[in-house]
Amino acid sequence: MMGYVGTVSLYSSLLALGYIIALFKRGKETLTDGATLHGRLPPLKPLYVHALLSMIFRPKQLPKRLLSAGSMPQLSINSDSVAVNAQNLAKYRKKCGLSEGKGLPILYPTVETFCMNVACMCLPTFPISVIGSVLARYKATMHRPIQETEILTYRQRLLPKMRQTPKGDTEFDMSVSVLSATGELLWEDTSTFLSFGKQRQGNSKQSEPELYVRSFQASEKWQLSTQDGPQFAALNGDINFIHLHPILARLFGFRSNIAHGVYLVSKSIAAMQTGKQQQYPQAVCASLKRPAVLPGQFTCHWQQGIPGVAFSSEFAVCSEETGKTVLSGRYMCGKDAVAKI
Repeated sequence: MMGYVGTVSLYSSLLALGYIIALFKRGKETLTDGATLHGRLPPLKPLYVHALLSMIFRPKQLPKRLLSAGSMPQLSINSDSVAVNAQNLAKYRKKCGLSEGKGLPILYPTVETFCMNVACMCLPTFPISVIGSVLARYKATMHRPIQETEILTYRQRLLPKMRQTPKGDTEFDMSVSVLSATGELLWEDTSTFLSFGKQRQGNSKQSEPELYVRSFQASEKWQLSTQDGPQFAALNGDINFIHLHPILARLFGFRSNIAHGVYLVSKSIAAMQTGKQQQYPQAVCASLKRPAVLPGQFTCHWQQGIPGVAFSSEFAVCSEETGKTVLSGRYMCGKDAVAKI
């Protein structure tokens, strides 16, 4: 006869299993190509459960026909009549060191819409597993100020082109657009993700030439802790194991957890914006060179003055421990910012 402890354990296991199945089913409700959610964004928890279960029971393999054609299926996710999460926005500003303002920071829509890219990756016809895909490059444009009280429409889509790198990895692009209630285009971004190949080729130690950033006009030092990973993950929902805890990151080959790229770019923009008046349109692009391992001391260097733009900066974030560039990019504001980014 089963004892009290055994009964409780069995009951708890059944509850946990029921919870996982419920999340899985709830996730599947939103995993329809071209689906439009009203008044809300896709829920992340069931999406991650769906991704994990799919990885275990239905692992995705990139079809050779898609790889040879260099094309991806046409997929999209939409959300209409969505209000800005004011509480999350305040936490994001505080975490990244951004000053209070009337409009949204240029990268905040990225924080809100990360769940839409995950939802697209969880669609049954998406050919690559969401687990293990990492951000490689990023570009965003804000055409005019977006007020915190505006009701917004989000349009997410998977771009058709796919590329294979010399090392055997696969790159693909996703785009999100933010529209006003009247259909005006307010903001747009393109995220380039990298999916590592099973048999990587070439020397992994080879990299692009280092930027000579020490001669840049200005710099700001940051001391980041292992808590910065999970704290930012709580804001944008990117709970990839490599960000959450040193032990979990070691399972994927890192000696500790690593900082989010969007977090580092946001902190860079906060440093460059100090004492500056906001101008529009705004544009930012960034390329992630290598992981920012936590804890660690990092320095953001920037050089102002790209010709023809009201305010512009080239910037780079470097690890003080290794002397290597973690990421580099550009940030521009003013009339010709979009054309010159």
